[in-house]
Amino acid sequence: MAKVKQIVRYPVKSMQGEYMEAVRIHTHGVEGDHIFAWEKKGQPGDYLTIPKYPFLLNYGVNLKSNGTLSISENENIFSSEKLEEVDSHFSDKAGLHVTLASMNIAEGQTSYWEYPLLIASTSSLEKMKELSKREQLDMLRFRPNLIIDFEKDTPFLEEQWIGEELTINDVVLKIEKGCERCSYVNVDSITKEIDANVLKTVVKENKNIFGVYASVKKTGEIRVGDSIERA
Repeated sequence: MAKVKQIVRYPVKSMQGEYMEAVRIHTHGVEGDHIFAWEKKGQPGDYLTIPKYPFLLNYGVNLKSNGTLSISENENIFSSEKLEEVDSHFSDKAGLHVTLASMNIAEGQTSYWEYPLLIASTSSLEKMKELSKREQLDMLRFRPNLIIDFEKDTPFLEEQWIGEELTINDVVLKIEKGCERCSYVNVDSITKEIDANVLKTVVKENKNIFGVYASVKKTGEIRVGDSIERA
């Protein structure tokens, strides 16, 4: 019925995503997803976000197997092992004191506000591009973990899964609800262009829903190309 086309994790909140060929899925979602954020010093839980600080999207992020981060912008490469240097650079960029803070994601917790995985289809993206009258519409502005292809090119078909369980390899997911959108989607993840019409279109044409949230009922591994089946 559907296949996994791409897998994306976002090691640092509001920074670029990292494409993966295979990932471990824990109860809290994709391993290494949303485990860091730029926190305002002296304000625990107050993080930099894309709508106010779109410069964050200028940086590529690579989470290494030892848990350290490599953050790159053109030829500039920063390592989380040199935290003082990294904090100083991003504080200058943001115009206020910030620090790279661990989100302390652990078993039983989630990397999103409600549910740990976000799923969206390529057919939904193509339809939203048409509806918003844009020549290009990048998927990463919607921040999905799993980008999927349906056998039938039917937009928003993933919303019909709400309340059902799906199997991908040995992983079992429950589709919990549609993802209600905010101003994050107005920012192009590549060009940083801001287009308020994108969110307006999602609100008008699909009741402010794009993609679906899933919880994890059985952990395991997911690979690009895996089939998605109703449990």
